[in-house]
Amino acid sequence: MRLKEPRNLLKSKRALTIPVTYLILFVSLLATISVTYSYAIVKISARGAFLKTSVAKQNLLVLDSAVHAVAWSFGASEVVYMDDCGGTFKIEAAAKNLVINFTDEQSFSYTVFNSSVGKAFYELESSESSNDGLFVKGDYRAIGNQSTSTMTQIYFNTDDAKKLTLSYRPSATALAIGTSNRKPLNLIRIYIINLNFSQSLTLKEKFYLKVVSLNVTTFAQQYNLNVSVSSLALKAAFDGTQSTVWLPVSSNAEGLVVNLEIVVCNVKIQKAGV
Repeated sequence: MRLKEPRNLLKSKRALTIPVTYLILFVSLLATISVTYSYAIVKISARGAFLKTSVAKQNLLVLDSAVHAVAWSFGASEVVYMDDCGGTFKIEAAAKNLVINFTDEQSFSYTVFNSSVGKAFYELESSESSNDGLFVKGDYRAIGNQSTSTMTQIYFNTDDAKKLTLSYRPSATALAIGTSNRKPLNLIRIYIINLNFSQSLTLKEKFYLKVVSLNVTTFAQQYNLNVSVSSLALKAAFDGTQSTVWLPVSSNAEGLVVNLEIVVCNVKIQKAGV
């Protein structure tokens, strides 16, 4: 019987090897499935966040189109549908402070505008990709030339939460229109879309918004300048961003006269009773 024991022991070890091998394979398979499942969940979540962000973009582009459609037309209005993007839509009417200085950056500088103009935005779900600072429409500059840039700014930013923001920067034009007291007379006009008459809103899921052009107000000031220059600057500080736009003007040895007009379109965004 003792001679048979090693053979029986060998058979026992071989018999034990088979289930142990299957157990190792089973554990490895479970680990692979777990990793694959986790990866798939992450990718599905990222894809879901991407689709929701795309809906938020489209919503703000539609809202922006409505603002431009009614702007500068007294009493005009439009109703827009905002689809569910999984985020929270908000309007902060007192946000986005805008300061504009009129200057030649040498002999004079006048503050010609200092007020908030409001903004609308979505608070979005966080995702693995960061779009912070990316512009969907417009760019970072705080003021633009009306002939070459849009007033709209739709952009991603992250402070305490991921946001997609809609706001409007000022735009300016300049034109020589004649003479005044033997000096060339120039018209500089600054256009501003102001949202701070809007309702302060916090909305989720699907909803309708009404966009109304309340009125257009114009503030005018004349400047008699004793400088001979070919361009003058408007320096804007817009919610922490500073930019300068240089506008061509006509002058002679005695200087120039500038009629500066600030044209403000007051637009109200409110929840529509649809």
